Amino acid sequence: MERDDEGNYQSLFEYNPDIVYLVNTSGNFEKMNEVFFQKLGITNNYEISTIDSLLPSDYIQDYKEAFLKVLSGIPQNMNMKFIHKKGHTIDINLTMVPAELDGTIRGAFGIAKDITEHMDAVKLNTYLANYDSLTGLPNRRLFQEKLEQAIIVGNTLNQKVAVMYLDLDRFKYINDTLGHTLGDKLLIQIANRLKSCLGENAVIARLGGDEFGVLLTNFYTQQAEERSKNIIESLDKPFLVENYNLFVTTSIGISIFPNDGGDSLTLMKNADSALYKAKELGKNNFQVFSSSLNAQTFKIFSLESSLRYAIELNQLELYYQPKVCPSTYEIVGAEALIRWNHPEWGLVSPDEFIPIAEETGLVIEIGNWVKWTACMQNKSWQEANLPKIPVSVNLSANRFLEKSLISSVMEVLEETKLEPEYLEIEITETSLLENEKIVFSVLEGLKSLGVKVALDDFGTGYSSLSTLKRFKGLVEVLKIDRTFINDLTPLDTADSNFIVNMIIQLSQQLHMAVVAEGVETTDQLEVLNNYNCNTIQGYLFSKPVPAADFEKLLRKGKLMPVEMKKIEENSTDYDKEFKVVLENPLKATMTLTQIRGNKVELGTMDVLIEVICTKRLQFLSDIKLAVNYAIILELETEILSRIVKFVGTIISIKEAKPNVYRYVLEYKMVESELANITTTLYKLSAALHKHSLVSECSFIQADRYAFFNKN
Repeated sequence: MERDDEGNYQSLFEYNPDIVYLVNTSGNFEKMNEVFFQKLGITNNYEISTIDSLLPSDYIQDYKEAFLKVLSGIPQNMNMKFIHKKGHTIDINLTMVPAELDGTIRGAFGIAKDITEHMDAVKLNTYLANYDSLTGLPNRRLFQEKLEQAIIVGNTLNQKVAVMYLDLDRFKYINDTLGHTLGDKLLIQIANRLKSCLGENAVIARLGGDEFGVLLTNFYTQQAEERSKNIIESLDKPFLVENYNLFVTTSIGISIFPNDGGDSLTLMKNADSALYKAKELGKNNFQVFSSSLNAQTFKIFSLESSLRYAIELNQLELYYQPKVCPSTYEIVGAEALIRWNHPEWGLVSPDEFIPIAEETGLVIEIGNWVKWTACMQNKSWQEANLPKIPVSVNLSANRFLEKSLISSVMEVLEETKLEPEYLEIEITETSLLENEKIVFSVLEGLKSLGVKVALDDFGTGYSSLSTLKRFKGLVEVLKIDRTFINDLTPLDTADSNFIVNMIIQLSQQLHMAVVAEGVETTDQLEVLNNYNCNTIQGYLFSKPVPAADFEKLLRKGKLMPVEMKKIEENSTDYDKEFKVVLENPLKATMTLTQIRGNKVELGTMDVLIEVICTKRLQFLSDIKLAVNYAIILELETEILSRIVKFVGTIISIKEAKPNVYRYVLEYKMVESELANITTTLYKLSAALHKHSLVSECSFIQADRYAFFNKN
């Protein structure tokens, strides 16, 4: 291009804030503006002749193809990189247009805008959209993307994919007591330990808060279980954070593709279900998903979503169990026990919803409600001229160690005007061992208020005699755990007798009162009387009852012991209808099909049918359900080569063994279906008269309670 023509482009070069250059048809530089030299660190024209030397090798071919299009008259725009003289790259947006003279294309103009900062921002946004800013791990979004990709590969290659859902146990307690800054530092250490434990073959993500996800491709259930054990073991060693030795455990839920779901959402949901089961079983363990978890998880989700409204909807209630003097049978105290009158699940025990309250942070609000309600109720009884007795309330280890406890107790006593000697705080042995310095401070604070402290479930924890001695005068009551009371015998030969006797003697030496809980028989009462036990608590005198019923007991003043009788299932009279009592129970599958008229689709769970009648049946399950006519269940089993379905509602429940429940199901079926069941029952009864194990039926021969321990 001649000098006169170049003058026409002078302003384009001199006043443009971006890199501008002109190349001929051979790609050689003919003119560059000052910005070109500044941006690329080049001092003169002789340092560079063609643009190829500015381009990273993987961009050269793309540039050449674009340059040829420009020479054919087609402008081009593309994102590229230029290499600075010092070696680093600059992100640029390059526009190339034909350079014409007298209608002939003699080369190309290039305008290169430096977009490095923009691209850095894009990279940062992409990173933040896909990675956790604290730990550097993939976040939930990226984890789900990688899971979806793994599912596609798994489908193509017929491989299994394992999803592990981790939740740190009681991490909220660390945040609440030591602060979020320390909690964040702990999370970083945990993430690093997980990466070290699992290696590069696993995708580890922080899903939010104290939840982590692990994705294992081409894995089997057993290998996923082994990895879960490795994770739990890797967290056994303490974490040193700001001079604190912190111990953290985790609960893990596992789901496997394709067995437990064909898409990412289902696999995540089912891993979450297994996680809830792991927490329910005591935390610091793992559970593999099974279809029976759906119903239990549905219940937990339901409880969790409605728990925060339980107080304002007046669904919580305190039951009171009397404490009795074994020599005079006078009521000398009571324990307040919280219950939740749930509109769908009936009376829910604290074992089910208190762990949820702790996880969601509602335990403080519920604990304050319990203290206030118990104190207010006790004051009301006193104002009605009933005997003045202390009422005890239970506190978890976490709640007991909170700094606000003393002020909270003071506030409740002032509001209710109850004298401190009539409030008793029950704590577990774990509370004494958590943080001795804080424990002493709290115990001394309660003592200064005049509130007594009782050590609950004594004998099952780890306290030693020296521990009790250190807390002498601060802990005033020992409660012997019911596991020792269960095995008491008048023969005085059992180990439990010796342990109970020693605990009572120990309490007397330390000037502590002792309460035996879980007393159910007159034999147990006799043994405890002989050992000079101060107080008895248990079904022998009364089960926990609502406040109105406890008031009636309090008016009596004394409770005579009554030998426990076998509790029948809801006064159901089986003698009025034809029934088949099964020596070997039938294995059946059960599912919830309807709640309050709304259909639900949940997984099945294994149950054992013990008795079948023409209008109802009795079965065992390790899932705790409710007596609620709005909940419809369906049980399915094989009888005489025929699949038989029973549809109905639960009308009674009893805990047959720990965590195994006996239910009575009343049928909700049309007459023709009931007639078919009756016919089948007569045939089954006739067959059982010939042989107790009829073929072509789903009988099990194993112990019925051991059956649930295996599942």
